Amino acid sequence: MALLDDHDAVGLAALVRRGEVSARELVDAAIARIEARNPALNAVIHRQYERARREADGPLGDGPLAGVPFLMKDFKGREAGEPYHMGCR
Repeated sequence: MALLDDHDAVGLAALVRRGEVSARELVDAAIARIEARNPALNAVIHRQYERARREADGPLGDGPLAGVPFLMKDFKGREAGEPYHMGCR
């Protein structure tokens, strides 16, 4: 999806607020990019695709980047209920 190439996070959030794109569409586009590039990079080892889709389909909140998907590196960033690898195998 070209949207991810044409806009930064602030621009994508503005598109979501205006209803020009849904958070779910952004999540699906991000997943497609991960699947296309990750075999060579091995950067995303713990996929939370279904969770991301569920959250995108729900209430987004009112933060400045509401509706914009992001990846969380688990090096010194922990998330309750998710594996923690510290950026290593």
